[in-house]
Amino acid sequence: MAETCWTLLQIAPTQDENDIRRAYARRLRDFRPDEDPEGFQRLVGAKEAALNWASAQHVDLPALTIEGWDDPERNADLALLTRTDAADDSDEQRKLDKPGEMPQPETPAVKPAEFSLEIEPNDDGDDGLVFVRLNEIVAREKGRPWGTDPAQYEAQPWIELFDLAAGMSLQRHELFLEAIGREFPSILPQIGLQGLETVREFAEGHGISAVVEAIEQQCRFGERPATLVHLCGQETAMIYFSWLAHAQSARSVLQRRAAGRAAYSDGRTGMPVFPAEDRLFALETAELVKFHKETVDRGRWPFRIDFKTLVIPTTRLVSAGLAWQGGLFLLVLAAIAMGGFSLANDTAQISALAAIPVLFGGRIAMAFLLNRLAVGAALQRVMYADRLGLWSRKPRPDALRNNWREYERPIFLCELFVSLMVLVSIPIAISNFWQLKDDLDKPVETVVSEIVVSALNSVASDDRLPDSTLFDLIDFVVKSEQTNFSDRGKDADLLVRDVKNRGWLAELRRRQDQLLGESWLRGSERVLIGPTIATVAAERERKLRVLADLYHAATPEARMQIERSLASWKLTLNFAKDPQTIAAVWAAIPPRSNGSNLDAFPEEMRRLLISKFLSNAIGNFVDGDVQLASQFHWLLTAPADRLYDVGPLRPFDSTALVPAGGNEATVIGGDAASGPPLAAGGQKENVVARYSKQQGDRPASEAYLPALSRMDAALARSSYFDIARTCFDVTSEKDRLYMREVFARSLANPPDAAISSSADLWLRLGRAALAEPACYRMASVTGRVAGAELPLRQVDDQFDAIDDELDHLAEAEPDAVGEVLQFVVPQEGIYSFTRNRVVSHAHFLLGNWFLNKREYRSAILEYDQALKAKQCNEFYVRRGEALRAAGDEKRANADFQLARETSQWCLIGGTDGLQSLRTALEENSH
Repeated sequence: MAETCWTLLQIAPTQDENDIRRAYARRLRDFRPDEDPEGFQRLVGAKEAALNWASAQHVDLPALTIEGWDDPERNADLALLTRTDAADDSDEQRKLDKPGEMPQPETPAVKPAEFSLEIEPNDDGDDGLVFVRLNEIVAREKGRPWGTDPAQYEAQPWIELFDLAAGMSLQRHELFLEAIGREFPSILPQIGLQGLETVREFAEGHGISAVVEAIEQQCRFGERPATLVHLCGQETAMIYFSWLAHAQSARSVLQRRAAGRAAYSDGRTGMPVFPAEDRLFALETAELVKFHKETVDRGRWPFRIDFKTLVIPTTRLVSAGLAWQGGLFLLVLAAIAMGGFSLANDTAQISALAAIPVLFGGRIAMAFLLNRLAVGAALQRVMYADRLGLWSRKPRPDALRNNWREYERPIFLCELFVSLMVLVSIPIAISNFWQLKDDLDKPVETVVSEIVVSALNSVASDDRLPDSTLFDLIDFVVKSEQTNFSDRGKDADLLVRDVKNRGWLAELRRRQDQLLGESWLRGSERVLIGPTIATVAAERERKLRVLADLYHAATPEARMQIERSLASWKLTLNFAKDPQTIAAVWAAIPPRSNGSNLDAFPEEMRRLLISKFLSNAIGNFVDGDVQLASQFHWLLTAPADRLYDVGPLRPFDSTALVPAGGNEATVIGGDAASGPPLAAGGQKENVVARYSKQQGDRPASEAYLPALSRMDAALARSSYFDIARTCFDVTSEKDRLYMREVFARSLANPPDAAISSSADLWLRLGRAALAEPACYRMASVTGRVAGAELPLRQVDDQFDAIDDELDHLAEAEPDAVGEVLQFVVPQEGIYSFTRNRVVSHAHFLLGNWFLNKREYRSAILEYDQALKAKQCNEFYVRRGEALRAAGDEKRANADFQLARETSQWCLIGGTDGLQSLRTALEENSH
């Protein structure tokens, strides 16, 4: 069934405009503008056509009645048009209230009367010429194929026709208009071609809409729709009225473009005014439609505040069509976040803090202005669509839509993320300004000196603070001197306020607060590193207090020298793992500390250098045999007085630190593990150097390629250094001294048999080292010797057997316990638990032995090594007794406190020993 205005509204033809409007409101549920814009446009056209038909002049209505016509055929057509259902009104209303259901008419659709194309004029002359011309135009238009470009239609022939008919009599002119009403609507194409027309063509008089507009200006069928329905039929009339509405819309676009901004505002109040067909499309939301209606009714902007804009302004502005305003808010928010995190740029932080009130003011202003700005943005889209000349049913609603609403969710997530960054960065920026408020008028030298001295004293006072916190702060001070205040100590005092970039000071204060446990971000509790090594803690405290006193009294140049000298020993301390080695390094840091730790420094440093060298030599395929062998031989044979002058293990450009009343202590600039030049100090030529001088790189046999020969030599050399590292992992100092003599002797004296190649040379040197029982034992237990690996269960059983033997050596000499420790592999592995238990047990027994002999320093060192392997309460108790006996009351009380707070007793020595430990703990509780 063909669609008409009445079938689309689902009501019978009526002259009651209220019924038409109610039907239109009811059908809006089925044609929502946001879901079906094309159907909505059809519904609006149907409502306008029905209202035009109902508002026809009453004087014309008698002509539409059956009695008013003598022609029975016309009376029949009009009866069919005005007929209504005989059913009850309530039944009809129930049918209309069911959305989506179209009422089935009981009468067939009205068909227009068949008219002949040839119109016979009643007389000759100009009137006959008008009808002849009309026949020609109608014939030409009917001859156009379906789907012809609408631009092919022209309004000019119709305008000329109406000009020709201007002189006709009223009666003949009426017959002329009736002839147009009968013939023209039937030649109109379907409304699907409306989207192909343009405003430019319409303004030039081309297109179907231009033709319809020209005819309507003369015939006025829109003012008397019933007449047109009678002349051409209801279906054809509806097509005409649809094209007429389309033409009127195009004319409105042209008129608004010509009038400018005045066409989009009320002349009396100045409030924005939308075209009726664009209002719902442009405003989009019911909230904004209601706001605009209230604005028009009141003639002024209503007071509204959007609270969501205070929280998420970017999202709300973009959803309202204000894209660049929302982007500006997001940009300011991101700038505040980046400025807050710019710890090294105080200008950025000041800008970030200054932008906060601006941002809050903008949020408040936008919360009040959002709705009116949204209306303005919608009106701008209407004006933009008019400038583009869009007026058809499809392109224009698309142009009026706010496309940014589709990206509302990702924009919200982005704004939320940046807002969280601001919440974190702003407190950081405020904290930095609060920290620096008292430093701005101080000299840089004074501020840096206060921070360094406080760091030295803090680490010296608390054994639980790690060395890394102090060295990180010192490194940062040295780096800041080079980049921010390089003239420190050269000219007059430089004020902090005059430094261009004060970000370094904020970072330095942050590191100081973290070291002192005063950082508000991390809380007041420091992060501790577990039990301390008493031997190292005592030596470190002594050295740091000396450095703090020297630093406090020194000149700026001497302070910088102290900082760089201390920082240069960081890598050396990192490589040192043994308690005695760490304490020896602290004692050797300038100014040197006299005592047992400094006396142990040469041998401990030699052990550290050898360990570092062997770790680098294994897998080293770059350096030559002679270079590596010479360096290794020098580390094995260098006298102790040469090792006293060994400084940090990394290059550091610094001069000597000369303490008051002391001798100059040179800071070595090169890597000490590299050793001296090959021709240094009359050093004897080793066997590798002699072989290289005599034989060169000679292959083992003619069948070997030179490349394979070099590979075999490199692998054999790496195997040799691996064996050396394993053999030097012995426990006692006596065994380490013996192993140095063995390796030094093998490098100095050539093997007895002839050597066939470089690979054979290194293999023979490795076999010579493994010929020593102690070295072979270490290599076999660790699996360095092929076939010597033991299953995991057997290794655990051996450790258990060694642990049982230790119980019988409680009163034995240290040498006896040391012999047992030789069977324990000092490397971590999958059986580290059982190994640590044996190691801690052995060192605890040795500590007890030294404690009974009143050798308190040795006892403390043994207890340190026992605690390094495993933590037991009895270790704390015994070490506390040794510390108290040695006069270190502070660390003794700390050990007793740790023993009381934990309940992990290892029960070494049985229950009788446990009882004696508890008794000792109770005695020292006061």
